[in-house]
Amino acid sequence: MNLPFTTHVLICTGPRCGGERQSQRVRQEFRREFVRQAVPASVKDTECICFGLCTHGPNVIVYPQGVVYSGVRPKDVAEIVREHLVGGRIVERLLLKKKPAPAETGEVTTDDLFPD
Repeated sequence: MNLPFTTHVLICTGPRCGGERQSQRVRQEFRREFVRQAVPASVKDTECICFGLCTHGPNVIVYPQGVVYSGVRPKDVAEIVREHLVGGRIVERLLLKKKPAPAETGEVTTDDLFPD
């Protein structure tokens, strides 16, 4: 990879995450915490319009790991920066909660009926 940064923090500021859920404040808080916690220049933040996860927002995705944090509030940002971006530890309580896959719920899928 030839990017000038190693970690990319994508922050959804789309219409549903933005106004009513204050994702712009979340982004501002990331920028403040980058300075407060002396985050290296190898970490970049980018405002994004929509991840398609609006019901879970505000959402933040950290690459290259592909970690999705949901329901992020400005007060959560310092913890994400300290634990994940500086310390390398995922903040479990903020992870996107996914519905179990059909195989996990006991439902029959086409993969079960027609295996490779």
